[in-house]
Amino acid sequence: MSAALLFRRALAASARTTPFLQHQNFLRPQISPSTPVFAPRVVRASQKMPLVTINQSIVEKLKQEGVIPDVIDEFSPSVFLQAEFPSGSEIQLGNTLEIKDTKDPPTVIITPGAAPFDSESAKYTLCLTDPDAASREDPKWAEFCHWLVTDIKPKSGTLDLKDAKELVEYMGPAPPEKTGKHRYVLLFFKNGKEQLKTPDGRKKWGYDDKDPRVGARYYAKKHGLTLLGANFFFCQNGVQ
Repeated sequence: MSAALLFRRALAASARTTPFLQHQNFLRPQISPSTPVFAPRVVRASQKMPLVTINQSIVEKLKQEGVIPDVIDEFSPSVFLQAEFPSGSEIQLGNTLEIKDTKDPPTVIITPGAAPFDSESAKYTLCLTDPDAASREDPKWAEFCHWLVTDIKPKSGTLDLKDAKELVEYMGPAPPEKTGKHRYVLLFFKNGKEQLKTPDGRKKWGYDDKDPRVGARYYAKKHGLTLLGANFFFCQNGVQ
């Protein structure tokens, strides 16, 4: 059974009894089984096995497209991370979006897993990174940091970023001509004790002395961040 169909069936079962899912309208009749779907999880005792399977399917999709291990190490998602651009385009675990539809920062929705956020004092970090700059075959500038926001307050549902600290201003995807599809990876972390610093640059996240594809993972380790959720999409230049 495909990951998309598995998400769809579990979501249908959850949405009937979960007001949050009904309110957010995650159950979309127009989605077919072949369409990539990223469904938030609501853990109920009777649903533990299907939801574990969904978790595994997300990790498998990240592996399938090389997000694991190119960008992040293997992990077990503890939140479901969903995002929608002002254009209406959504990030759905490997769907392809038009450049024009991703020029403005997305609205990000967080659904915790089995437990709520740890405490009101905890803070979180969000980033968007491109591991395929200048191209997947020649990642000499990778990763390229497109967005970095920290000191996000814990909140289920739509993240409120107005009081958060934007360390790197959002820059929409702009893959060069004839470089194929680029992966754009959205990551959500829990902050540690370290105060986050602004990277020295967007290319290679400022780590010019490191090998290509240095970026979010290295930055997270240096600042004690714990990865909670991941999602991604593709973009490419119209000239190929």
